Amino acid sequence: MHSQNKRGQALVMITLSAVVIFAMLGLVVDIGWAHFRQRAAQAAADGAALAAAANAAASSPCNPACGANGLACQAATSCPSSISDPPPNNLQAGCLYAKTNGFSNGGNQSVSMSGNVTSLTGVATKYWAKASVSETQTELFSAIFGNRFLTTGASAVAAMMPGNNGGCIYVMDPSGSSVTFSGSPLVQSACGIYINSNSSAAVLMSGSPMIKTTGGATTNIVGNWLSSGTGTITPAPNLGVTAAVDPFASMNPPAVGSCTYSNVVISSNTTLNQGTYCGGITTSGAETITLNPGLYIIKGGITESGSPTFNGSGVTLYFNTGGITGSGSGGFNLSAPTSGTYQGIVLYEDRTDSSGITLSGSTGTNVNGVVYMPKGNLTYSGDSGTSGVATTLVVNNIIFSGDTYINNAATSAYGGSGCPVRLIQ
Repeated sequence: MHSQNKRGQALVMITLSAVVIFAMLGLVVDIGWAHFRQRAAQAAADGAALAAAANAAASSPCNPACGANGLACQAATSCPSSISDPPPNNLQAGCLYAKTNGFSNGGNQSVSMSGNVTSLTGVATKYWAKASVSETQTELFSAIFGNRFLTTGASAVAAMMPGNNGGCIYVMDPSGSSVTFSGSPLVQSACGIYINSNSSAAVLMSGSPMIKTTGGATTNIVGNWLSSGTGTITPAPNLGVTAAVDPFASMNPPAVGSCTYSNVVISSNTTLNQGTYCGGITTSGAETITLNPGLYIIKGGITESGSPTFNGSGVTLYFNTGGITGSGSGGFNLSAPTSGTYQGIVLYEDRTDSSGITLSGSTGTNVNGVVYMPKGNLTYSGDSGTSGVATTLVVNNIIFSGDTYINNAATSAYGGSGCPVRLIQ
């Protein structure tokens, strides 16, 4: 009988302990889920703030005025439940970006935006935009402790900064060595460098390359960097950061209509006009190709050999399929439009295309504007860099070799020697 009492007591103790153990496991699950949702909220807030500030920079480059060109100045205001596309002002562009990332105002979620042309305490800005995102979740397992609801949230501030030298660089590949150096390239930015790879060798250096940021800007790496030579990053990078969002994610690609030109082969000095080029453009000699202002939709890419030179002002090259391959000693001397739908955009590769852009041999590039190719890889080799630089590079990954460099600022509507945009809080 005594033994039966002991067994009965043990059963009671095991039952009571199981309740506590399962409750603790449930609490861990709830906390893990809440952490996941908080990170999602932070990504949405970062993207919304950047989208609002970038929209302000695009519509009012370095000269923002409240109420002009769709620039909104307001205290924290809830995002509307219905947002037109395109949005009526830059802050609603931020609302739209938060919505595409799974957060909208209503139900258990709250999204608000604020912005103004005044400087923030301790930070000189031309215009700032703040996004605040929150979400109330119903607790599941840990409700046994009386915690029925948990609210997670995040905020972010992005700003149009005063003019400086150098362009922003975004490298979007989330894994692997997404920035690779060999030889002695120089990459310099006063806007900021954002590398999303979580690899321990997200930046992989050999030889004696240098990444340098100035004017208070920093190099930001989700993972880490590795050098087998004498490569340097000055000042020391920020490591383990949250991945940056695509600052031009809301930019719509142009509509691709019927062919204006087909299978263009160039073997002598030529002037080209805007239009849709089906079958791409092929060069074979030392010709000079002059591009008249406008939008060039290229299906099939540009294949460059020999030593051609492309010259153009006020042009946007949109690669619907195919990129740029080069094996000669020519170059691209291009500047972006300063007005219109694609102001500031000089090279734009479709988001679904990963052909990339290669400038090899002694091919040069002197571009003035944004190079946007979030799925494509940008390759500089030989002497392909010159004193020109895109205001912003948004690429999947970059390979630098030889003596290439990115150094000076561009002068497009999106910043550079104007006013760049970056996250500041």
